[in-house]
Amino acid sequence: MDTSLATSVRRSQPSDTATLTELVNRAYSIESTFIEGDRTNAGEIAALIETGALWVLEHAGGICAAVLLQAPGQRAGVPPAHAYLGMLSVLPELQGQGLGRRLVRIVEDMAAAAGATAMFLRIINLREELGRWYQRMGYLEVGTAPYKHRAVKRPCHFIEMAKPLTAGPRDAAG
Repeated sequence: MDTSLATSVRRSQPSDTATLTELVNRAYSIESTFIEGDRTNAGEIAALIETGALWVLEHAGGICAAVLLQAPGQRAGVPPAHAYLGMLSVLPELQGQGLGRRLVRIVEDMAAAAGATAMFLRIINLREELGRWYQRMGYLEVGTAPYKHRAVKRPCHFIEMAKPLTAGPRDAAG
């Protein structure tokens, strides 16, 4: 991995709304074969920015990746001591270079420092490559939930995954 690709992590700002909306929709365009419509819209992104829950990874002055991090107790349906990770997005042309892994590790450390005992996430069952990727990062399947967010072209559901968190920072590059 070229560690010079990403130089900083920061909380998203209202001025990032259009960029983040495009980034997320591009990163999730692979789901268009089984889900109708875009993954998100500017209104949803603006609301998440308002809560301070969206974090971005920048390189060369631009956003290359983003992730949603919600502290324990902020997301319905998530165990009380678990932080929630969602909407992980990396520019398609930069995927496979370790940026998503780096960003996940950073927010895991942030969540642990904030007192979360575990990280919780949901992926769509038809995205089998994501399940394998998160398993390599230490996540385990802990349940399922219905998918009710948008119209679907093929039946699907969420796979819920969790990972215990430990206090203390790690090397975010690895």
